[in-house]
Amino acid sequence: MKEFDKLVDIISQLREECPWDKEQTHESLSKHLIEEAYELLDSLAKLNNNNQESYRNLSSELGDLLLQILLHSKIASENGYFSIVEVVDSLNEKLIKRHPHVFGDVSLDSPKEVEKQWEKIKQEDKQSIFDDINKNLPAITTAFKAQRKAESLNLSYKNYEEALEDLISEIEELKEASSKDEKKYELGDVLFSLVNVSRYIEADPEIQLKKSTERFINRAKYVESNKDDNSDIEKLWLEAKKDEIG
Repeated sequence: MKEFDKLVDIISQLREECPWDKEQTHESLSKHLIEEAYELLDSLAKLNNNNQESYRNLSSELGDLLLQILLHSKIASENGYFSIVEVVDSLNEKLIKRHPHVFGDVSLDSPKEVEKQWEKIKQEDKQSIFDDINKNLPAITTAFKAQRKAESLNLSYKNYEEALEDLISEIEELKEASSKDEKKYELGDVLFSLVNVSRYIEADPEIQLKKSTERFINRAKYVESNKDDNSDIEKLWLEAKKDEIG
């Protein structure tokens, strides 16, 4: 694809001629990779099928993340480790190996079966299916990934209703906890169960929490800009919610 080849050439030229790009290392770029990933996540949270601009923003953020991948690949290539070609080749090999139902003679009929097969193949090179969970991921994402993997071991509830009942049970245990340490322990279980519930309605908890936080901030800003010493804060809050829905 000529557009991609052109992009690779641009990265090479930047590494040779741009003072900033020339001095970058894997370590110095790490913070930018994290920032770009979160900006992409923010773009996904704001995605709207009725808003073309939101998709243009998504395209831009995907490009920014791709830039980071290409820069890391270029630095690795300069040091004799691997190039972007090897990154792509490795990905091709991985995808083909982990999709025998597409590129082989295995028959799988549902997404759940595909996920179980994926984890089974990944486990061939590891002691546990949980070994590849990145410890640097946000806690919510870590919990979500652990729960999805546990499903391949049949360590999951049958449906949304059962998962919701577990959440309610954990909330009751939190209410009954007496000491601060017990409450912290039970709070962790509540959060873990809440993440689990999200899986049964096919919701990414990280994105949903981000959307909810954004709604809260927008409502709080409305209250902030409209309140005075005699304001009914609850009334302003309800007005903000009404405007949001409208």
